[in-house]
Amino acid sequence: TTFLLAAAPRLLNRLADDGLRHEMSTAPDSQRNVQVSTVDLPAGQLGANLGAVERQGEAHEERFPASLRGLITARSFTVETVRFQIVNSLPYPTFVSLSHQSRVADQVELVDGRLPTSLGGNLPAAVLGFRTTAPPPEPEHFEVAISRPIAETLDLAVGDQLLGYADGDDPMVRFAFEVPIPIALEVVGVFAARDPADDYWHDDVGLQEVNLVGIGDSTVAFASFLMAPDDYPGIAAVQLPERFRWRYQLATDQLTADGLDALVVDMRRLEGEFRTASAGFIQRGDVLLETGLLAILERFESKRAASAAVLSVAGIGPLALAFGATAMVAILLVNRRRAALVLTRGRGASGGLLLGVQAWEALLVAGPAAILGFALASLVPGRGSAASGILAGVTLAGATLLLVGATWPLARRTLGVIEREAPPALRPSPRRLVLELTAIGLAVAGAFLLRQRGLTISSAGDDEPARFDPFLGAVPVLIGLAVGLVAVRIYPIPVRALGWLAARRRDLVPVLGLRTVGRHSSIVALPLLVLMLTAAIGAFSSVVVATVDRGQLTASWQEFGADYLVESETGLALGAGVDPTAVDGVSAVARGYRDPVAGFDPGGTETRTILLFAVEPAAYREVTAGSPAQPDWPIAFEPSTVSPGLGTVDNPLPALISRRLPLGLRPLQQGATFQVTVKTQPLTFEVVGIRTEFPGIAPGTPFVIAPFDQLANAPLRDALRPTVMLVRGPAGIEDALRTTVRQQSVTSRLVSRHARYAELHDAPLSAAIASGFRLSLAVAAAYTALTIVAAVTLTAGRRSRDLAYLRTLGVTRR
Repeated sequence: TTFLLAAAPRLLNRLADDGLRHEMSTAPDSQRNVQVSTVDLPAGQLGANLGAVERQGEAHEERFPASLRGLITARSFTVETVRFQIVNSLPYPTFVSLSHQSRVADQVELVDGRLPTSLGGNLPAAVLGFRTTAPPPEPEHFEVAISRPIAETLDLAVGDQLLGYADGDDPMVRFAFEVPIPIALEVVGVFAARDPADDYWHDDVGLQEVNLVGIGDSTVAFASFLMAPDDYPGIAAVQLPERFRWRYQLATDQLTADGLDALVVDMRRLEGEFRTASAGFIQRGDVLLETGLLAILERFESKRAASAAVLSVAGIGPLALAFGATAMVAILLVNRRRAALVLTRGRGASGGLLLGVQAWEALLVAGPAAILGFALASLVPGRGSAASGILAGVTLAGATLLLVGATWPLARRTLGVIEREAPPALRPSPRRLVLELTAIGLAVAGAFLLRQRGLTISSAGDDEPARFDPFLGAVPVLIGLAVGLVAVRIYPIPVRALGWLAARRRDLVPVLGLRTVGRHSSIVALPLLVLMLTAAIGAFSSVVVATVDRGQLTASWQEFGADYLVESETGLALGAGVDPTAVDGVSAVARGYRDPVAGFDPGGTETRTILLFAVEPAAYREVTAGSPAQPDWPIAFEPSTVSPGLGTVDNPLPALISRRLPLGLRPLQQGATFQVTVKTQPLTFEVVGIRTEFPGIAPGTPFVIAPFDQLANAPLRDALRPTVMLVRGPAGIEDALRTTVRQQSVTSRLVSRHARYAELHDAPLSAAIASGFRLSLAVAAAYTALTIVAAVTLTAGRRSRDLAYLRTLGVTRR
């Protein structure tokens, strides 16, 4: 018991540290690290060279609290120009920004050519105003290097010449150019990132990949080219706005949960000193703090509080069994020594002397055991805690007090009373009945509250995580105790009845066995209570483990709505050649059309935006068959024939609509009609069902669900092509499916529900719940076995004495 209690804080510390590191490692680089950026700051304002930019980053770092500065392991900065529209014939309409990132030479390796050097070019002066027909100046030439993925996507190679003009629609500019600013670029090198996932890149793939965006019905490419650092003065002299970013990489793998509170306070204070993207209106020149570190820490604190609440239940059960087993051993030990204690009292020993002897003996026996248990607990991997020593001391003191307490009745009663064994009371005392009924009532009330509220108390009105409720956490133990008390009260009734019937027989064996059990009810009651507690812990552990796993499975289905999602990276329609059924193991595919900003007009109000999701009803039922996401489609979604003229006022399309609509709109009722703009064409829909949520759609998002086949037959100007495919298949086909989909269309990507479920299931805090309850059940079973063995062993002397009496009375060995 000492080992278990002393090792528990170390295990909890290890769990918390592992959970924090997992939370950090799975978070995006841009969230777990820190970035400070400026909003459209003219380049010359910081200085004419990159040294001034670096010194500005050091000034920003000085504003960080010491707890954050101590985590910084590396620093870098990025300078990015306004974008230029390339006029060369490329696979996509292309916009390019010139970028320099400090220490980039250490992070890339050349595939072809060389890194750019300065040609001493200077961009023409920027003249902002309205567009005119004034001839542009001659372009200045700059050398650039591009990544291999960008070269492949845009079909570029070393030696290619590009001509571009500054884009007046760039959000950094916000004005039209009176005289277009030209730029001539020569590709002198192609590079590849040594480690694209390194924290150095800060999730910014601008220098590594082309960002393909669907605008209207066409795909537009945005990319960043690496420029020479010595070209910065020539570009800065134009005084055009540039984007400056200072990045600070943190050693988040060194964080421990014990220093979390101080870091959270410091991060909240830091966000108060800097402006953040969520602060509202941002003006030009503002300095923004961009990090998700505080959100990660707060999310972890919430998860840790919830996990601790559940794991505390796993710990309360074995703790109660440890107390019950130790108490039973103490009581049986005193009963076994009853004759010796009575003899000692008869020879003049006082009650205080007996209690002192018992206390000293308990310390001599339990002390070395506690020291050994504490020493073994110190070997358990995990961060040390002062609570381990405290719990070891509490265990030693508790064992001593239990043995002294079991001796108390014999030590304090008069000698004449303790010399004879009192017959068992046929009726319990009223006080004991009240206590037992109170325990049973608490168990029933606790079970009801546990189902209603869960294990935590919500903190209304603040951002603090939910607090653990000790009473609700003890409910499984209370239930086991209540059932045990009922069993103890009911058990003697059939035993006495059977004893009365056995007394009518001529033999002695049944009646003596039944009378022994009935006379020494405490010997039976204590193991019975322990057995009931173990049964309650086992039942609750099974429920918790199954519920957690089912909750993780349901969460993954609700997040994705299918085993796999094939989506278009550009947001446009998928390529005609995308066919997931080409992969063995794919058993069902449902086509879908998703528009997150579809125009929504419920009638009589201004148009808002809403998520429109159209899916094939019959195929989606096959994709989700037997899963928590299987939908209950209304009859209108599955007509035998598609009637003509769908989407008009006289023949509206059926739709499921969310109970929550865009801000400011009242919920629609069954049968109401509304309009949604599909591919620039308004169509009329009728509400045939109202849903609070739908698989694959984030909670709280207003949505409209429509049947894809009927929507595709509506009179649209352009044919409705799927933007997403929902696929059913096992986890083993993920790599093959991803490769096949990518080969079929370079703008397609695959998202896996199986990977998300594995992430939820294998996360340290989640996995610890299942492991904790399995360990709790194993410990409970071990305590139960020890309790029964101790009961049989410590009552062996009484049985031997009784058998000896019977042998002298002539009873045979058989």
